Amino acid sequence: MSNPWETIFTFTCDTITSIRRGASRFTMAVTLEWLGHSCFRLTSESGTRILIDPFDDSIGYKVPPYECEILLLSHNHYDSCARHLVKKGCQIIDRKGTHQAGDLIIKAHPAWHDKLKGKDYGEVLIFSFELDGLKWAYFSHIGSLPRDWVFEEIGDIDVAFIPVGGVFALGPHEAKLLVDRIKPKLVVPMHFDTLSLSFTLLPLDEFKRLMKNIWREEWHVVTINPGGLSDETVMLHMNYWSD
Repeated sequence: MSNPWETIFTFTCDTITSIRRGASRFTMAVTLEWLGHSCFRLTSESGTRILIDPFDDSIGYKVPPYECEILLLSHNHYDSCARHLVKKGCQIIDRKGTHQAGDLIIKAHPAWHDKLKGKDYGEVLIFSFELDGLKWAYFSHIGSLPRDWVFEEIGDIDVAFIPVGGVFALGPHEAKLLVDRIKPKLVVPMHFDTLSLSFTLLPLDEFKRLMKNIWREEWHVVTINPGGLSDETVMLHMNYWSD
């Protein structure tokens, strides 16, 4: 029996589209790029680009071209707040509250960067929004589980970006507790050790062992649509951008 999460690549000129077997035919789809560390770019079906937590070259990754219409900054630490490298003209969201960005409503929820209610590393923002039929939540570098009222504000989640590398944020087992609490359809791990990272975090392996279903993607770009997600939580293991 074939794996329903097996990835098939369709090549059209210089474009690579990731398609999964068994996915329903939906017109809406979001392109997700992992640019490294905790930085992602989402591109909607209509072409709106949302960039989250860009870094500079001090953390070891190569810096990609940062272009977007909407820039989300979860906190002002050096590995997540390189706003000066982003092409000017985008809307920046870096404060808690509910924000209008074009046709999107983006909520920024406060959370702690550590286990001591912010005494060590301060606050971060968790972002939640709906995009092309999916509910997305970006958990930044949270160091402890959000407060109950934050979970209530966020609501149901289809795709969750979760730190798993410990040290300054959730470790593997804490991240798994978060997954079990929110029960997303897709988990995208971030903030873990790689060959490029210039400081030490835990590798992805331990969190990966805790997850039952793994979607392995060799590219740094995937396309996600509402009909292509399983009802059972799947972890997406993808590569990061490199020129």
